[in-house]
Amino acid sequence: IGVLIKGSTPHFDYIADATTHGLMKVQLTAGAPVIFGVLTCNTKDQAEARAGIAPDSHNHGTDWADAALE
Repeated sequence: IGVLIKGSTPHFDYIADATTHGLMKVQLTAGAPVIFGVLTCNTKDQAEARAGIAPDSHNHGTDWADAALE
């Protein structure tokens, strides 16, 4: 579970792409499902809302944990 918050450089795009490919490689190598539990957000407020920290927000981490237990 992680979060990437976009800054003012293209570094965000490189890290998001590398993370996606890395998790896919782990899944293929292990032969087992890997849950993509990474928030890619434009702002800290958006990340907090998606993490369930902000009032009246939804916790995507709970969704990922539930998926892992299914």
